[in-house]
Amino acid sequence: MEDLNLLRLFVLVSDQGSFSAVARSIRTTPSAVSRQISRLEENLNTRLLQRTTRRQELTEAGQVYLSHARQIIEDVDTARQAVSRLSNAPSGVLRITAEADLALTLLSPVLPEFLETYPDLRVQLQTSSTMEDLVGRGIDVAIRVGHLSDSSLIAKRLTMSRSLLVASPEYLEQYSPPQQPEDLRNHSCLSFKVDTDQATWSFKSGEEVSPVSVTGPIQASSLVLLKEAAKSGIGIAMLPIWMVRAELNSRALVPVLPGFPLEPPATPISAVYPSGRNLALKVRVFVDFLTARIGNSFD
Repeated sequence: MEDLNLLRLFVLVSDQGSFSAVARSIRTTPSAVSRQISRLEENLNTRLLQRTTRRQELTEAGQVYLSHARQIIEDVDTARQAVSRLSNAPSGVLRITAEADLALTLLSPVLPEFLETYPDLRVQLQTSSTMEDLVGRGIDVAIRVGHLSDSSLIAKRLTMSRSLLVASPEYLEQYSPPQQPEDLRNHSCLSFKVDTDQATWSFKSGEEVSPVSVTGPIQASSLVLLKEAAKSGIGIAMLPIWMVRAELNSRALVPVLPGFPLEPPATPISAVYPSGRNLALKVRVFVDFLTARIGNSFD
């Protein structure tokens, strides 16, 4: 049977697609990585990777072998975690995926304390705006905004994300502040949307929901970019409260139309992980940690 370290190296190369990238991450040389992969291919008497000048692509045999290698590694890690539960000391690598805005605003402030609390854990964080194949990509937990549609996954709600309209005082001094939602049609609105030219913001009055079509000079899939644009006085943005709390306190941004509730009023932020097996201790302690640190702080 192949050395488990060879399997881990092969999975790393498959995920990163480059000997050089893997070499940098494990502090060795690309030639050393290449020799180890060649050793694995010799043991199997088959080619697993098609080498090019820049990337290494999986062959058909490599794709088959990768799925089995992931399962072997996961089974070994699960066995180790089962033993570590006895000492209540989670260890190993915790693989997380999250949207870039969430990773920057939600995770980065709490990760140092988490790693200090659990020094035997290491974190690998991938930023992505799509729901990854968690099992296929070897990801332990995803942090996502919105309702879960994939019934094969479990979502543990961490908190609710509420949004509001904000603008800089300079923008509102230059332009007449909107008095009702329909006035937004005449304002520069910065929207979190890139797939069409038209964005819609909805407001709730009683049982009725009123959509308002808005336009502006910037549409982006980055909330951080929209926040900075709003701070610069470019227009009005719809942003989650947890992202602009500091700007609201300093009055770099101020609420717009606070008397008109947005629809939906709030969206869940959840930790998402595969179902069908006992929750790994490293995932359990991470989810519990986030719930305790984030829980009520987003209101």
